[in-house]
Amino acid sequence: MNAPAPPSLSLVLDPQLLEELKRSRERMSAMLENIGDAFFAVDHDWRVIYANGKAANFVGVDLGNTFGKSLLDVAPQLEGTLALEHYRMAMGSGQPSVFEACWTPTGAWYEARAYPTADGLSVYFHDITEKRKAEQALRKSEQRFRNLFQEAGDSILIVDRELRIVAANGRACANFGYRQDELVGMSAHAVDSNFHYGSQLLETLRQGRTHLLRIVKRRKDGSTFPAEVHVSRFEDNGQEFFQAIVRDLTEREHAERQLRESERRFREVIEMTPAGYVLASADGLILDVNPALCTLSGHARDALVGSRLARLFAVFPWDRLEAGQLCCTSVQGAEAVVRHAEGHLLHVLFNGAVCVGADGKVESITGLMTDITGRKQAESRLQELATHDTLTGLPNRALLHERLQRMLDDCAPDRVVAVMFLDLDRFKEVNDSFGHEHGDLLLCEVAARLRKVLRPSDVVARLGGDEFVVAAECGGSAGGPGAAAAIAAKLLEVLTLPVTVGAQDVVVGASIGISMYPIDAATRELLFQTADTAMYRAKAEGRNRYRFFEAEMTVAARARMALELSLRPALAREEFELHYQPRVDLRSMAVVGMEALIRWRHPQQGMVPPQQFIGIAEETGLIVPIGRWVLREACRQTRRLIDEFGRPIRVSVNVSARQLAQPAFAAEVREALADTGLAPSALELELTESALIEDLERTAAMLGELQALGVKLAVDDFGTGYSGLAYLRRLPIDVLKLDRSFVLQDDGRISAFDFVKAFVDMAHALQLSVVAEGVETVEVLDFLRAASCDEAQGYLLGRPLPLAGLRSLLGG
Repeated sequence: MNAPAPPSLSLVLDPQLLEELKRSRERMSAMLENIGDAFFAVDHDWRVIYANGKAANFVGVDLGNTFGKSLLDVAPQLEGTLALEHYRMAMGSGQPSVFEACWTPTGAWYEARAYPTADGLSVYFHDITEKRKAEQALRKSEQRFRNLFQEAGDSILIVDRELRIVAANGRACANFGYRQDELVGMSAHAVDSNFHYGSQLLETLRQGRTHLLRIVKRRKDGSTFPAEVHVSRFEDNGQEFFQAIVRDLTEREHAERQLRESERRFREVIEMTPAGYVLASADGLILDVNPALCTLSGHARDALVGSRLARLFAVFPWDRLEAGQLCCTSVQGAEAVVRHAEGHLLHVLFNGAVCVGADGKVESITGLMTDITGRKQAESRLQELATHDTLTGLPNRALLHERLQRMLDDCAPDRVVAVMFLDLDRFKEVNDSFGHEHGDLLLCEVAARLRKVLRPSDVVARLGGDEFVVAAECGGSAGGPGAAAAIAAKLLEVLTLPVTVGAQDVVVGASIGISMYPIDAATRELLFQTADTAMYRAKAEGRNRYRFFEAEMTVAARARMALELSLRPALAREEFELHYQPRVDLRSMAVVGMEALIRWRHPQQGMVPPQQFIGIAEETGLIVPIGRWVLREACRQTRRLIDEFGRPIRVSVNVSARQLAQPAFAAEVREALADTGLAPSALELELTESALIEDLERTAAMLGELQALGVKLAVDDFGTGYSGLAYLRRLPIDVLKLDRSFVLQDDGRISAFDFVKAFVDMAHALQLSVVAEGVETVEVLDFLRAASCDEAQGYLLGRPLPLAGLRSLLGG
């Protein structure tokens, strides 16, 4: 049986070095087995480091179960014996100890030599039962003594008190190279190499003590060899003699050197490798680690050695090691997870091997590992970027498709899945008013609110912009719509709560379209399409609400597309016309101007209301050429009215954000005025708040050019957007058009009159005129006049009229 050697390393070392280490270990094991003595070594903690088969056989234990165990665990019969006392004395004093003792379990006698070492204690012993019997027989029979003397396996020399050799056995003659007659009579110094037998040594021998000496011996040919000499004293017929049993240590010392060199080289390799190294016993007890593993794990060596693999590893290739269940005896490139001393986890690439004994049982496990935490984090981040929205952290379109398809595949026949398309109602205004950075913060807050109210099993994703999608299982087909409605209502509730943006509370709201699987659609793509259609219907019906998909919505969507197709050639076909709503001076109650309003006379559908096609024109960009036509036509017709009635008339023309964003817009206004001959003071351009603040720097420059032309600039529906005094002071505005909602509202805290009065006073303080819109009753007209409002328009004062109707009004 071979003595345990350090477990073999896995792949990370150089193959040549591995082969050299393997040969070194084989030589070491062979030498330990071939020396004449039984041998074992313990560390300073009395754990068995090495042992050969002779030692294991003598004690009667399995060599494979000795390595790393306490000496008394291996041989509990040593407790309380003289042998253990000698071992402890040698370890404590640092001096070798030699003694003879009886092994009680078998009755065998043995001679032991204990040498303290830097690692602990090395013990060589051999069975001397026969020798003891021979010595006993020697006392009975000189002849028997002589026979035993000659047959002894070691060289034996007997010297007198003058240290002259009086007897030598055959092994001594052979070892020293002398004949019997040459050796007898020689001084002991002749076979020693500069060893001095001092008086103290002789005195202790006379006291009955024996000595174990390490001496270099000299042969007849002058060569020397290391020897272990057991010296004792005896008397025969009153004469003093000394017996020296000499054992040639050449082979043993060579084996020890090879063992130390192999261990040193193995340790150097382990200490220098950048990979973490661990050696553990069969039951998962950590026996050894290297500095690289200590650095990797943050644990000190003392904290790791003696602990369990389960403490170091959160995930381990052989997680059933302690139970003795292994699926393989080696792993290459396996991923494991190490617990760092500071509490976080590290991913490592693990290469390991299990040492299995002849009986098939695990003896030890060796592993090398390298840190791949950075790589794992990069992989996780790439996966996150590929499947999640970078701004909100919500799943993106790709992950939404995957998760929704899984929901549909797993949906039981009696269950339904709701897909909800959610579009924020006023996100563009927030983005335009406060900038993209605050807009991004708003989107993140919306995402957080959606996550908070939805169940863990629901899916919420961001498609882009201000569009979100929610997918949720909603029970059976009978109760599914009700459950979906409850979810949608909850979403609307959290999205109508104020959000602080730029130190101001804003409410965005949302429009939600809902499609039910498998009721409305049977595929993922159709669910998206039908939910999107329902969402647009919710927006068209006033926003901040949800709508379930209905079959007729598809018809409406197709009708809208048909309307868009008809709108594109409408300008070329001259299908548009202008109507005008009068504006009245509230002091004189005279008509002083009018607002130009576009109408579309469709060849098949008749008059199409502006709310049906203006939004399409905005989305498609057709608003730019249509707006250019409205501007020129309003200027042309107003100039004719002025010429016809000989009085000043001002026309107000609405300008879209897309028109204002055109770099040549001011030039278009200048050209329209020049071509029609209309005075700039007779033209008023109405702009929305969102158009003004979309790009404040560019808007200020554009309005400066328009003001330089002499036209009037008005803010339409003031108060419905994100109104601010700052931009009123910065931009060259002349007129504020007060939205009808402020004229009609009375919230109990302040009356509509007080509100309008305060508003008018503020505008006048800023040198601005105020025009009230939506005047429909005499009571409203009276309090507007009382509040010093400048002008007003509304059904009470005049409905929008075609050009002929306006002529009649002005002529009357």
